[in-house]
Amino acid sequence: MQQKNNDNNESDQDDKKKKKKKKEKKKAVSIYKLFRFSTPIDRLMILIAMIGSAYTGAILPVSIVIFGRLIRTVGQSTTGSSDLLDQTHSTILIMVYLGTSVLVAAYFASCFWIITGERQTRKIRMLYLHNVLRQDMGWFDKAEHGSLTTRLAADTQTIQDGISEKFGLFVMCIAQFIAGYIVAFVNGPKLAGVMLAGVPLMVGTGITMGKLITKYTLKVQTSYALGGAVAEQVFAGLRTVYSFSLQDRFAKLFEQKLVASRVMGFKRGIVTGMGMACFMTTLFFTYALALWWGSKLVNQGYFDGAAVLVTFFSLMMGSFALLQLSPNMSAVSSACGAAFSIFETIDRVPEIDPDSEEGIIPEKLQGHIEFKHVQFKYPTRPDLVILKDLSLDIKPGMTVAFVGPSGSGKSTSIQLLQRFYDPVAGQVLLDGQDLRSYNVRALRQQIGVVGQEPVLFNMSIKQNLLMGVSDPEKVSHDEIVEACKKANCHGFISQLPEGYNTLVGEHGGMLSGGQKQRVAIARAILKNPTILLLDEATSALDTQSERLVQHALDAAAVNRTTFVIAHRLSTIRNCDLICVMHQGDLIEKGTHEELIRLGGVYADLVKKQEIATSRTDQDGKEIHEDTKTLIQQEELEMKNELTKMESVDVQVLPNGRRVSTVSSVDAFQLKLQKEKELKKQTKEQKAPVFRVLKDMRPEWLLMAIGLCGAALAGAIFPCFAFAFSQVIVILSDPTKAYMIDQGPVQGTNMYAFIFVFIAVAAFLGFGCQGVAFELAGERYTERLRTRIFRAYMRQEVGYFDQEENTMGALTTKLAVDAKNVNELVTKVWGDFIQVIVTAIVGLVIAFVYSWQLTLVILATSPIIIFANGSESKIRSGYEDNTKKANAQCGEVAGEAIREVRTITALNKQGHFEGRYDKACEHPHRLAIRKAILASIGFALSRGFNMYVNAIAFYAGVRFIMNGWIDFQDMFTALMAITITATNVGRASVFTATYTKAKFSAISAFAVLDREPKIDPDLEGIEPESVDGNIEFKDITFAYPARPDNPVFTGNFGFQGKANQTIALVGPSGCGKSTTIGMLLRWYDPISGTIRIDEHNVNSFSLGSLRRHMSWVGQEPVLFDMTIRENISFGVEEDNVSQERIEEACRAANIHKFIEGLPQGYDTRVGDKGSQLSGGQKQRIAIARAWLRKPRILLLDEATSALDSESEKLVQAALDKVVGEGGRTTLTIAHRLSTIQNADLICVVKDGRVAEQGTHWELLKLNGIYSELVHQQSLNVAT
Repeated sequence: MQQKNNDNNESDQDDKKKKKKKKEKKKAVSIYKLFRFSTPIDRLMILIAMIGSAYTGAILPVSIVIFGRLIRTVGQSTTGSSDLLDQTHSTILIMVYLGTSVLVAAYFASCFWIITGERQTRKIRMLYLHNVLRQDMGWFDKAEHGSLTTRLAADTQTIQDGISEKFGLFVMCIAQFIAGYIVAFVNGPKLAGVMLAGVPLMVGTGITMGKLITKYTLKVQTSYALGGAVAEQVFAGLRTVYSFSLQDRFAKLFEQKLVASRVMGFKRGIVTGMGMACFMTTLFFTYALALWWGSKLVNQGYFDGAAVLVTFFSLMMGSFALLQLSPNMSAVSSACGAAFSIFETIDRVPEIDPDSEEGIIPEKLQGHIEFKHVQFKYPTRPDLVILKDLSLDIKPGMTVAFVGPSGSGKSTSIQLLQRFYDPVAGQVLLDGQDLRSYNVRALRQQIGVVGQEPVLFNMSIKQNLLMGVSDPEKVSHDEIVEACKKANCHGFISQLPEGYNTLVGEHGGMLSGGQKQRVAIARAILKNPTILLLDEATSALDTQSERLVQHALDAAAVNRTTFVIAHRLSTIRNCDLICVMHQGDLIEKGTHEELIRLGGVYADLVKKQEIATSRTDQDGKEIHEDTKTLIQQEELEMKNELTKMESVDVQVLPNGRRVSTVSSVDAFQLKLQKEKELKKQTKEQKAPVFRVLKDMRPEWLLMAIGLCGAALAGAIFPCFAFAFSQVIVILSDPTKAYMIDQGPVQGTNMYAFIFVFIAVAAFLGFGCQGVAFELAGERYTERLRTRIFRAYMRQEVGYFDQEENTMGALTTKLAVDAKNVNELVTKVWGDFIQVIVTAIVGLVIAFVYSWQLTLVILATSPIIIFANGSESKIRSGYEDNTKKANAQCGEVAGEAIREVRTITALNKQGHFEGRYDKACEHPHRLAIRKAILASIGFALSRGFNMYVNAIAFYAGVRFIMNGWIDFQDMFTALMAITITATNVGRASVFTATYTKAKFSAISAFAVLDREPKIDPDLEGIEPESVDGNIEFKDITFAYPARPDNPVFTGNFGFQGKANQTIALVGPSGCGKSTTIGMLLRWYDPISGTIRIDEHNVNSFSLGSLRRHMSWVGQEPVLFDMTIRENISFGVEEDNVSQERIEEACRAANIHKFIEGLPQGYDTRVGDKGSQLSGGQKQRIAIARAWLRKPRILLLDEATSALDSESEKLVQAALDKVVGEGGRTTLTIAHRLSTIQNADLICVVKDGRVAEQGTHWELLKLNGIYSELVHQQSLNVAT
């Protein structure tokens, strides 16, 4: 029985493996499905374009029939024949008419392919973004946000390449192939039949090559998507990366992710090069066989030389079409591979679908919520139970607070209410109905949310506020102002030069944490929801703001059901019901007073948050610090100050801050002027082809092999033309009939042997060119991407504050620029050398046989050069503008995907889709213009070849009539020039590739050449340790993005001694976090000095300076790796022992939680730490900082996300670290209970230190600090 079960299990596993293999094998869509998103208009354009492409391709073999007729007429005439022009006149005119028709067909084909390709790609991008934003949170937990953005940028570009011009060339080659073989079989079936013997080999080579290219392209894209995800994480968490000097570690990780991409690229390159070599070898062996057999057929009187010419040339044109089909088929194959994952995402229907029209759509909800035996596990951690058996009944209009340790299930409950997830067991009822029975979008429209880490979007403050409402058009400005007044943010907004139209920057980076949170609260108030969810909504506010905002939230909670999650218990004492959570269980519930009387967990938490306001003096007498309320007084002072400063700009600055300008900062004006000049120089820079060549020094051997191969491949075609023309002359000229089939190595047989040698040369030439350039290109691409990434990592933080350097834009550049430069190496240079050699050898042969005819034909070349040149110039201009416009699209999409939780909660997927569509409108219009204008050059280059042939025959006939040349001279020169022109004509095909590569190379080298203003590579002092004395003196500072608006105007300064704990307190936006930013040298002050142990921070090497410090930010940044890896980033060592990591985690009170996870320290934290609660993330960030054992510890609201119990334990651990290790701690805190034991407390206001001293000294002053303390006191009476 056991054996039978084992057999069944093995059978099931085999079936699963087979299914998996089958699925892996089918990771590409069909060509038909590639066009599935075309509209009827697109399909009409595709039909016209296909007809135009097919006609353009088919007409070339058809014109060979005309060519053959002329050869027969001229070959049978005698030199000096007077009626030769009359015999050929009508045939030459037919060639002119054919040229005109090709010109028209080629124009419409090129134009419509570009337009329809652009239209479809735009739709695919829109649908992809739409469906990504539509997905449930469980899907995002498993996906990497960075790879989603990379796919949107790179993979859709690959799809566009495959459904646009290259698909047109693909159709043209197929039509040319089919027409060539039809003409050949009609003219000479016996000869065509022999030549057909090589076709299966060529077709088989092409199909195999296409499949392998598709397979490896998909793997290349998948591998790079992982590298792109690493880059996006770094750009998103830049300050954390810089603070812990993680640039090198992330650069190595980025390089590791690129290795797989390079290996797959190598395989693709070998397949491409060897496939082309095998194809060309088979082709020329077939030609050798055909010439030998054709000679025999002519000798037997089966047909004449002209028929051999038509048959041979038609088949040759058909075969050449197969040759040219390869790169275009590769583009189409790559598009099919890239489309698989894109279309898979587009087709995915999420389990919780906001697009579904099913479900109840209530006009108004009462807000009666009931949790009935709810159990929940996150999809990515199915072994860990988050909610065990939650049952809770919440009546309409109640305000309910959840408190408890981080990770106890508080935020999860809120996410279930928003239907980010569904419970695995039990029900969540709303007004008596299961939450799953409601329409998802309608449900979320009734819910307002303010999250723990406030998210604002890169738009104006007004636009951010309107994100909360379903119909922004119906909201008046007065309503917006009223909401902001309630959230205590109208004051700082109204003082900005642009007011409510001020842009907040990426991540809301132009505002402080407190300002962001107040704007987010105003957004929720403006929404006026039935259910209000507040997850640590006031955690980032200073005490005064919190008090005012809390009143607003209390007022906003009236007549609506409100859920509050708070660690700061002073904010929830008035709630109707307080629920205490612990490890997924509800352990206590009741009002504040009831739970205090109960004397349980809640009462204990409250006592732990009390701030000492009295102490016994040295004489044993108790001193009570009486205070008076200063709120009205402070507001009055602020109004008076603002009245005095009517002419002063007040501005919001990157990552900081509301500031007042008393004078312009001249020092920055010169820098801005230099930046503008640099941008102008970059714009005027020529294509850095030689710079790329110089940069590729390690690949010079491969390049040399590739160039030799390209030169050999280029010489093959004119040599073939010469040999072929001699055979046709022998077969067509009655006076040379004796040379037909004369002997083994004589006459036509000799030329057949020459073709065998050409076939061997083709294998060597095309093989060396293809493989060498592909391998060189992949190696250089990997190195260039790594260098660009490392160059970004060298730049100062201010560089990333600039609008053009947002995370989305940089990620897109990193994905696209190196890829385009790769194509310059792999596709352009080899073909360019090949074309040059072909032109030189072809022209030498032509001049030797008829310099007169050659000069006539060359006289027409300016028109072809003009056509190609104008096409190149038009493409070049539009390519630059399109590149910039696409970067803007990438910014919008990157922000939307990154902040998908907030967008989902706000029901604003459609808004961001609209923004993305609007951002794509400009590049779309540019592409349409490019299609209309650039297609003129393409059409001229195609159609004019017919005109050149007509002119050449007319001149040749005239020269024969005049006795200047004979038939052999004319035909040899004409063949040499025709074959040469056909190959030189391919230059127009790689014009677009060259143009893209040019601007990508300029962009890449601009980054590589930029010297950072704060250079991490500059040498400086590198002391083994520092004492930790800190001094700020006479600091003037403004953020580089807003140089005219300083945060500090020369009056800011304080001094902290070694081993002290220095705390900075004050209102949001006063410059507290800016201080930490300058100490870490994210930014440098304009004037004044910052010293550590009497050394100016500028005198340290940047790595050494930061090595002595650890920073824990207000919004903790974790990377999508394991907990172990995230914590080990605290030190620069590659291998950190488990004991040290566990020690750090015990200090941060997170060890027990981690040990309880199924995978323990190897648990992945998800994108931005999404698999952890805010408190858990913060404690891991603290453990990371603790591991560094720094001499200076920087804590920017480091405990803001912790519950009271965890905060107390972590604070004790931090105090222990400071005391035992002799560390200086600079801490920023709004929760004053965390800093009451500090050695020095500095109250920052209006760009200066207004008060400083210990907790007790400041209480005695009865000033600003004293009032803040009393505002936070819970005054518990037991």
